[in-house]
Amino acid sequence: MTDRREFLKALGAGVAGLIIGAGLGYGLRGGGGGQAGTLTETRTVTVTRTAAAGAQAGGAGGRLRALWVYVGPIGDYGWTHAHDVGRRNAERILHGLVETKYLEKVAEDQAYQAIKQALEQERFDAVFATSYGFMDAVKRLAREYPDVTFYHCSGPWEEFADLPNVVTYFAEFYQLYYLNGIAAGAVTKTCRVGYVPAFLTPEVVRHINAYAMGSVHGAKLMGKCGNGEKLEIYVSPPLHAWFNPDKARQYAETLINQYKVDAIAYTEDSTAVLETAAEYGVYSFSHYSNMLEYFTKGKGSTSPIAKRIAKYHLTGQVADWTPIYVYLLAKNITGTAGKEDIWARIGDFVPIRWRRPVSESTAGRHEGAVYLAPLNTQAIPAKALEEIKRLYEDMKELLFEPYTGPIRGYTIDPASGKKTGDVEVKVPPGTRWGRNELWSPKTMNWFYEKIVTLAG
Repeated sequence: MTDRREFLKALGAGVAGLIIGAGLGYGLRGGGGGQAGTLTETRTVTVTRTAAAGAQAGGAGGRLRALWVYVGPIGDYGWTHAHDVGRRNAERILHGLVETKYLEKVAEDQAYQAIKQALEQERFDAVFATSYGFMDAVKRLAREYPDVTFYHCSGPWEEFADLPNVVTYFAEFYQLYYLNGIAAGAVTKTCRVGYVPAFLTPEVVRHINAYAMGSVHGAKLMGKCGNGEKLEIYVSPPLHAWFNPDKARQYAETLINQYKVDAIAYTEDSTAVLETAAEYGVYSFSHYSNMLEYFTKGKGSTSPIAKRIAKYHLTGQVADWTPIYVYLLAKNITGTAGKEDIWARIGDFVPIRWRRPVSESTAGRHEGAVYLAPLNTQAIPAKALEEIKRLYEDMKELLFEPYTGPIRGYTIDPASGKKTGDVEVKVPPGTRWGRNELWSPKTMNWFYEKIVTLAG
């Protein structure tokens, strides 16, 4: 991966000044983008254009034209919403150098045809495929369109090793989920916390395990649930969809009513679990976007559900794709793009990379590509808040990593979550798992020993 400092040195003066002035790597936030209007439709997919005003990219014969492909609606206020905010911000920051369009609600089995149709209709220099399930489509299209740079989000780079025009990137949450788990374990009274997963891909499984291990940490820290030994983490069957608010609500209600969980995390791209939990007086989290802000700011901030969410929202995992998109687009504009894999974790794309003292911790504040949503200081005990801040800072320098052995677990069926093996050591003592182990379906195929799977 090209060092960002070296990249900035290589930039031309005009573009370098633009990128530095815009704050590349400093986790920008906000709106941006132009007016949206429907240009064409592919099945149920709408191709929407946003045009940025300004000068054209020098030497490129015009602005770089980039297409984003979303698996869900931009209004989900989760995964797709976060990507779309990043797209709009990047277009605004790189004003005049980039023109973007997007396809929303693209089913994974329709991605190849939808993207191909867009490429045949118009010229695009770059395509951002923002779902793991778009992997096969990107593989085929990258070979058919060698002059287009494809950016695949959440796919392992090994899958594209032989494709020079494919770049992989991801904003990683397992560290944040561990910190969320500390909050859950610190506040639980039933000694039961829950999780609603979309699928059981390596990404989601590593997040579930991190949340479960963090929950035990939090309970032990507070001296409850037999110092964490009696804490149980209940995981519902997978939704088999990234966006399914009705089913997510149903599973959350099952965890609350039948299994008495009093804190729920999830992977589903809507606010359904957070709202359901708040309605029942159960703690929950933001996912991908700062959902607390969504409910507590604006004209809906005085509604009964907004008040309950303000009370029961503990914190959450939030992604800001802006610095990643600005970085990747800027390299493309300047002709310095190449084979690359970005795995952004706590402390990446921030101006100060090293840890701060606990009293100065930025935990719960917007920074970089991934960060914690605001910490609920009324609900989370002071001792747990201090621990969350300490570990958040340590994680910036990898001084603490959740997947450090010994860790015990049992193998699961990735389709259902059903237990298929006995509890055994998965991460040996003294071993710290890194990117390769955490991403591989051959090694990230198990649940932590205190997880109770509700798969049939």
